Amino acid sequence: MVEILDSGYHITIQDRGRFGFSGYGVPFSGSMDHLSSSNANSILGNSINEPVFEIAMMGGKFLFTEEVDICISGAVFEIKLNNDSIFNNTIIRVQKGDVLNFGKALKGFRIYLAISGGFKSDLILKSRSYFENITLNSVVKKGDRFNLLRNKTKSNNFINYPELIFENIIEVSKGPEFNLINENDSKLLQEQFFTVSSNNRMGYFFENGLSSNNFSIITSPVIPGTIQLTPSGKMIALMNDGQVTGGYPRILQMNYNSISILSQKKQGDKIRFKLINLT
Repeated sequence: MVEILDSGYHITIQDRGRFGFSGYGVPFSGSMDHLSSSNANSILGNSINEPVFEIAMMGGKFLFTEEVDICISGAVFEIKLNNDSIFNNTIIRVQKGDVLNFGKALKGFRIYLAISGGFKSDLILKSRSYFENITLNSVVKKGDRFNLLRNKTKSNNFINYPELIFENIIEVSKGPEFNLINENDSKLLQEQFFTVSSNNRMGYFFENGLSSNNFSIITSPVIPGTIQLTPSGKMIALMNDGQVTGGYPRILQMNYNSISILSQKKQGDKIRFKLINLT
């Protein structure tokens, strides 16, 4: 069993996501940085859909009541197992009574804790990902306890993308309404650095933007990675818990890797878009 001694700033349980329910208004959810969550699971030999703890920005303390292997991947945090520092992307054996303590993020924003064989959590709409109004809880709480499942594992498969997530270049393709923006804004999109103003699991917002506009579209489907342009010229990058429809022009689209990279950015970080063609 693993028990939450400190719930940190924002800790959720996530798997690959909740697919097939957007027609009912249910977001996809799932790990924001799928590269890192998959990496942690793969190093342990878990299925990449095994649930993990997603820890954002700072905090989190976990008590283990039995021996098990764990792996941590994603942002670089201050991390202690009892009194010893531990590091990302390696198998770590914890013993009964060990306490795993996460401090603040030193590089990046989100880190993932995977447990060999997985742990028990509620399966709702074919996913264990937390999402408010769908799951009982939206974040883990102090005192929560999770039984270890000991699901069968396979040979370790180290995906190893540890540095990609810290890039500041975000690859994007043209969205359905890209042609609405003028030539100057099209150049700005690829030449200008954009500064993150705020972020959460629903979306990323940027301080600077493009020209103000009066574009209007019929409310249309959006997915994680869709980048919308508001009338003020500011852009919103929709993330895993974002809505499934929107009325702002969809000028760009990120892929899974780009979402992972952006999810590791915090307020004040700068990114630049690189326009690519889908093949």
